[in-house]
Parts: sequence; structure tokens; C-alpha cells
Amino acid sequence: MSHMDKGLTSSRSERLADATLVAPAPHAIRFPRGLPGFEGCRSFVLMAPEDDGILQYLKSVEGPPASFLVMDPRRVLPTYRCVLSDHDRQQLGAEADSVLLWLALVIIEPDGTIAANLGAPLVINPGRMIGHQVIPHDSAYPLRYVLAGPDRKAGE
Repeated sequence: MSHMDKGLTSSRSERLADATLVAPAPHAIRFPRGLPGFEGCRSFVLMAPEDDGILQYLKSVEGPPASFLVMDPRRVLPTYRCVLSDHDRQQLGAEADSVLLWLALVIIEPDGTIAANLGAPLVINPGRMIGHQVIPHDSAYPLRYVLAGPDRKAGE
């Protein structure tokens, strides 16, 4: 079992229950337009397990209750790179040299398959605490990248 398999499958719920805030509530990340399907959720905190696991937890602190599993897409594909459009950069209040945090939404399907959305990442400007989901028209990455599942090992 690979390091990624262990991180994705062992005691996920226990580790997330013990997660610590990466950004405390007064420093919540603002998604001015919300997220697609969750437009009423505009303020989030990012939580991470204390053991530096692969998964993090993005939790809404405003609007309807919502939370999402997220991960750095470079943990799956070390060469992961996306280019922001001028519009996306403007949405984030980011300059060309701004350091940005890229996160892929992770889903656990009913059959136990774990997949990441690499094609429409969440991008956060930590300098301004603003986030935006980037949905490029010509992404080289899939919306459903299988990480692990009943009939598949991670990364296959």
C-alpha cells in the first residue's frame, strides 16, 4: 500500500475530527461568489489533521452548513500546473507573482472510490484571504481523477 493509499484510507474520520484550523474563523477565507451549487456559503475555514495528512477540510462558517474534503493536487500529480486567466487573477486580487494555494475537491463515492476534481480547482490568495473556484475551458486535467477505489490502486 502506498503512502497516498494509507493517507486516504486509514482513519479519515478520526483524523478530521481532530483537525486543527489552518485559518481561524476571524481569518476565514472569503469566496465572494460562493462555490457552484453552494452560492450561499461565502466564508470558510481550512482545517488540517495534526499528522500532516493528505486531506484537509474546508468548512463553511457562513450560510447553510457545508464542508468539503480538499487536497493539494500536487500530492497526486507533482507536475500539476494551471494557468490563471486575467479574470481569475482579478477575482483573487492576485498579482502575477502572488503565492497562491491550490486545492482539489475530493469526493468519496458510494462504492468507496475516492476521486479528486483536478479540472476545476479551488484557488486561494492567502495574502487577501480570498478564494475562487477556477473552471478553465481547456483544462488538461479531469474533473474526476480516481485516487483509490475497490478495483483500483491509487495513481493507476
